[in-house]
Amino acid sequence: MQTLTRRPHFLLLLSAAIVLSAITVALAANAGQVQQLLSTKKCALCDLSDAQLGGKNLTGADVSGANLSNASLYGATLRNANLDGAVLNGADLRAADLKGATGAAFAGALMDARTVCPSGSAGPCS
Repeated sequence: MQTLTRRPHFLLLLSAAIVLSAITVALAANAGQVQQLLSTKKCALCDLSDAQLGGKNLTGADVSGANLSNASLYGATLRNANLDGAVLNGADLRAADLKGATGAAFAGALMDARTVCPSGSAGPCS
């Protein structure tokens, strides 16, 4: 009898897990826009939140106004990139090369001494 009473609870939890995983996928980066950035290096005003861009060469990229919240940019090259108005809250910029990048507001971004700041100095950048 206990097995029968527990089954509705299990189904309810399973249904909730499926709904939550669908919501998480919907809130993640727009895959088409990530591909656009990688192929053209132009993605102004794009949703790149949670994007996995670690180690990518994004030299000269235009991500002005883009949402890069919680994006992984660990070890990425963003030399001379246009970051004007980009949201970098929670973005992982550890070991990233930002030399010559313009317009960046780094408040809330993760950086370390391996991060190369727009000025060329070692991070964390301000």
